[in-house]
Amino acid sequence: MKAHERPLLSLDSDKFTDEFKKILLELNIPLKEFSEISDIPYSTLYKIVQGRDFRVSTLKKIIDTIKEFEKDKDEIDKIAVIAARPSLNKIKTKIFSVKGKDYLLKEYPANSLEDCITASIQAEREGVKAIICAPIVSSSIEKVVRVPVAVVIPEKDAFMNALEIVANKI
Repeated sequence: MKAHERPLLSLDSDKFTDEFKKILLELNIPLKEFSEISDIPYSTLYKIVQGRDFRVSTLKKIIDTIKEFEKDKDEIDKIAVIAARPSLNKIKTKIFSVKGKDYLLKEYPANSLEDCITASIQAEREGVKAIICAPIVSSSIEKVVRVPVAVVIPEKDAFMNALEIVANKI
């Protein structure tokens, strides 16, 4: 489901505020910056994240702005990172540049071989160009997907090395 659809579906259940905050985190954009881009006053957005009522015209601006961010993200090739949550939490940035080309990292938490295989299939369906995972699951993942797979070996700069490997295969 697209990010811009989630706030609309959450209106009925009074979960709009939580969903909007979650989307801001996913997009990695502060409320102040969202305000500037959306042309919605910061004070209005602040009230919304505090759970206050707002106008339909403001909702439309929020949805349109989220759509723009999704469009920008769709233009960047995505690379899946399948790992346990503690490892994913160490990733500080979501967009990496390799040889002048930007790549968006998409996290897929997994704690078992079954989770890894399921996540790899889901990632491929969502259009990722490559997958980074642990060595122990890479051979199984390579059997079920048609995108390049690279492994992360725990050492200094291992993640960047794996990112460069898959970026060169795309």
